Amino acid sequence: DINLSSDTYTTDNNHTTRPIHTNPAFIQQLKDDLRDHRMILFRNQTNLSGQRQVDISNTLGKIQSFFHHHPQSPHTDILRASNDPAVGCTNVGRSGWHNDGIYQTRPFQFQTM
Repeated sequence: DINLSSDTYTTDNNHTTRPIHTNPAFIQQLKDDLRDHRMILFRNQTNLSGQRQVDISNTLGKIQSFFHHHPQSPHTDILRASNDPAVGCTNVGRSGWHNDGIYQTRPFQFQTM
C-alpha cells in the first residue's frame, strides 16, 4: 500500500532519498498506469492534504485552475463540486456536472480526484 499523505521516502537508482510522490520512477509508473488502466485508486488516503493533492497533480502536468474557489475546498487549485452550494460549487461545466475538461478543445490529459 502507498500512503501518499505521509512523508514516505523511497530511494531511486541514483540512491537519492525523496518523498515517494517526487520520485521520478514513481511518477513515470503512475503516468504509465493511468494511460494503461485509465484510473488508479489509492485506498485509505485519510489524511491527504489539499497541498499534497496539488503537489501530486503537478507531477502529472500543469494544473489548470480556472474555476471558482469554494470556501470548503482544501486548496485554491482544487474544485469542490456538489449539488449543495453549502458544500461545494454547483452547476460545474457545460452540463452542470462535468469538471474533467472534455468540453475543451484540448481536454485534460490526467485528472485527479
